Amino acid sequence: MEMSLKHHIVDLERCGPVSCYLQGDLEKQREDVVFLTVHDVGCTYLRWYDFVMNEAMDDIRKRAMFIHVALPGQEPGAEDLPDEFQFPKMKHLGLNLVSILDHLRIPRVVGLGDGAGANIITRFGMSHPNRVHGIVTINNSATRLGATRFMERLKMKIQKIKPEDSKSVNKKNVAKFAEAYKKRTEILPDLNKRINFDVLLIAGVKSKYVEDTKIIHKEMAPGLCSMIKVEDVDHPLSETPARVAEAVLLFSQGIGLMPSLVRRCSRQGSTEGHESYSDGRKKSLSSDREKEGDLEKQKDGVVFLTVHDVGSSYMSWRAFVLDTSMEDIRKRASFVHVAIPGQEPGASDLQKNFVFPTMKDLGLNLVSILDYLRIPQVVGLGDGAGANIITRFGMCHPARVHGVFTINSTAQHNLGRFMEKLKEKMKATALDGKLFLNEKNVSKFAEAFKKRTEILPELNKKINFDFLLMAGIKSKYVEDTEMIHKEMAPGLCSMIIVEDVSEPLTETPGRVSEAVLLFCQGMGLMPSIPRKFSRQGSLISQDSGYGERI
Repeated sequence: MEMSLKHHIVDLERCGPVSCYLQGDLEKQREDVVFLTVHDVGCTYLRWYDFVMNEAMDDIRKRAMFIHVALPGQEPGAEDLPDEFQFPKMKHLGLNLVSILDHLRIPRVVGLGDGAGANIITRFGMSHPNRVHGIVTINNSATRLGATRFMERLKMKIQKIKPEDSKSVNKKNVAKFAEAYKKRTEILPDLNKRINFDVLLIAGVKSKYVEDTKIIHKEMAPGLCSMIKVEDVDHPLSETPARVAEAVLLFSQGIGLMPSLVRRCSRQGSTEGHESYSDGRKKSLSSDREKEGDLEKQKDGVVFLTVHDVGSSYMSWRAFVLDTSMEDIRKRASFVHVAIPGQEPGASDLQKNFVFPTMKDLGLNLVSILDYLRIPQVVGLGDGAGANIITRFGMCHPARVHGVFTINSTAQHNLGRFMEKLKEKMKATALDGKLFLNEKNVSKFAEAFKKRTEILPELNKKINFDFLLMAGIKSKYVEDTEMIHKEMAPGLCSMIIVEDVSEPLTETPGRVSEAVLLFCQGMGLMPSIPRKFSRQGSLISQDSGYGERI
């Protein structure tokens, strides 16, 4: 199926006239999702057109429009550029692409760039962050390193150009583009200063640009940037278009666009994806999600995200939600229970070479679950190690939480108390076959938790949402909880100590559900549910900054 393109020529300052080809109905879709694409050296805009016409893009193509930029002299079958023509610099192209949006009266776009086009679209976003929803780049480079790699790659591309091919590019014109790209300035030092929108980096594992992409990923602020490496390919756009289409859809939905589209799982190759984190290391990160409640009806209502403790499974939170004391909340909310890798009941041994994710990485990357399920905000619930993880999640993504409720939390490194608590838990768990956990896998989780970094000094800097701490008075974590409470800004944090118990979640679910309801209603959630007073144990409650017990 062919789709007609509308040709526009827009004069860009310091760049001259630039052709752009519109794919889709501008009048209908100007205010909807618009993609702006920029091609690589040695390619034409038809590379992006062919991608959009791939069957994997059918659903997106029906709901969006695409503006394909053809850089000067790079159209198929173009005549030689004049000898005196000065090819525009990458910084001037990035700066002045905004004239295309202004000419077409388009407020914002999702930027798509491949190779040199990835560098240009990144510069465009940096120059005009309020004109992009986000950008997706393939085989990107933000430095001037890798000139040799670039020339090798370009020579291979040019050798494949056939003069008789109507889709071919002019070799002389390609050389001018290549020369300008080689002379580009570095943008790496400015990425964090000028990018405040979402960025997705895609690279083929066989590409010589994998290292360049990793450098960008490492440089970016945590939470803004994700990276996907596509196995067994050099050029994802042409070799695995279905994988790229899937990534574009998930990225778009993660920033709130095209929420009604259903994800199609591609069978083209495999991908390895991870979010940006400050030390740039690669870690294995996967987790199962057990959904409870009608997510489609409630994703814009109250959604809880739960994380379990070491020596427990997601079933501890599920059992709590099914308790009679949670009946009213359960009817009006949805719960997403996270199962940390290898911690499901009856799980097989994790592979020997499996690197268990750090607590920092888990906290940072839980946002991918919200993006995948298209959930804007959650109330975070965490128990023990899960309390530490959910706290880190809130600190990394404060805009994605209404508030966080933790049980027996710790923000520093207390090895002795942790090991004692874990031994007690494992003994209790072993008595119940239904909740049997794989001890080898638990030990990997425990080891990762033992090696966690402290977050206590960062709490006040990164938490601007409501926070409720709960601890059982017999728990060895009461002191840790009080320490967190003392550190927090007055008015944001409250603390509840439950008398006569060690594990409030399992020993006094009625008290926990009562606290969850009051916490939610304090944030304006579920105001119509009447409070039920639990008879399970007594509470000592303390509000941050006041110092009185009631």
